[in-house]
Amino acid sequence: MMALTTNQMKNNNLYFYLYMAIPVLFPAIYFFTMNDVAALIVFYVAAIICVIFDQKEIVKAGNESKPQFVGSALGILIFPPLYVYGRAKTADLKMSTRWAWFFAYIAVALSCSAITVVLDDSETLKTSACEITTSIFKDKGSEVKCLVVEDVKKVADKNYRAKAVLSNGIDMPITIEERNDDYIYVTLAPLSGFLE
Repeated sequence: MMALTTNQMKNNNLYFYLYMAIPVLFPAIYFFTMNDVAALIVFYVAAIICVIFDQKEIVKAGNESKPQFVGSALGILIFPPLYVYGRAKTADLKMSTRWAWFFAYIAVALSCSAITVVLDDSETLKTSACEITTSIFKDKGSEVKCLVVEDVKKVADKNYRAKAVLSNGIDMPITIEERNDDYIYVTLAPLSGFLE
């Protein structure tokens, strides 16, 4: 039976690959909760869990004598791509490969950040349109309120069609227009019958 040396045992990279995919969690969690703090907490908890298991795999493969949990966790909290570079260095990858993993992580993170910004802009538009719809009803002397704006579809540049779900159980079609003065204008369907 041949004895395994530290370089003969293969590294299990599963947790490292999961760590690379963790930035995708941020927009997914944000989409469901619309809470950036909750999304950030889930991101960091998942990242630290992946790092703990990845560090154990690195020790099993013989790349390190003991896990470096504290240093890795600090690296994640300060700048998450640092762990990617340090882990690639620990695995004795070439310098070019280390930088490739580092920049790949940054690219994934930036893409996910862009998705989160788009989700946030869409949610802001819906919230503002709902508030304006409620104020229109209030100006007409009605107690009807907008609960939520749904099914926003872009009709043209800065023009949207949607429906406002009202407190009286009616789904009212509305149009939303974004103007250059950073205001949005909401037009309601004819008001007859909706104010009761």
